[in-house]
Amino acid sequence: MKKLLLAGCVLGFALGAGGAARAQDAPKPGGQDIDAPALPDEMLVADAQKNLKAAQLYFTRKAYVGALQRCEETMAVYQRFKKFDEVLYIAGMSSARLSRKEGKQPPVLAPDKYLILARQYLTQLVNDHPKSSFRKRAEEELRGLGEAAPRVDAKQ
Repeated sequence: MKKLLLAGCVLGFALGAGGAARAQDAPKPGGQDIDAPALPDEMLVADAQKNLKAAQLYFTRKAYVGALQRCEETMAVYQRFKKFDEVLYIAGMSSARLSRKEGKQPPVLAPDKYLILARQYLTQLVNDHPKSSFRKRAEEELRGLGEAAPRVDAKQ
């Protein structure tokens, strides 16, 4: 399996080397490369579900850095995930706990940075998912963190 993966990478690199010359082409309309294939939603959903399960496992084991990283992967790629509210909740709660220096993993950021992230994720959950089963717990945590982060208007 590793040999097949290595051979694929070498082949991809060899074929991709010809694309370096066209890297200077003008950008395509809409900011996306028309030649680049879009991932089907089924693949995005499967990846999001895998990341959520991993985040849940990390969270229950108090590995908050890992939980946060898995949530951030999903947030960056697939925001239409039907369990996005849970992703925001785990990201927010992991960040809040890291801001208090809790957990089994050493934090990557300073505590005040995690506090900012916690407020942002939990506020987004409260504002964007009013019917979520995680909303009340997020509001309670926000009260404990101080004033909720202001709602960001997408039109600004």
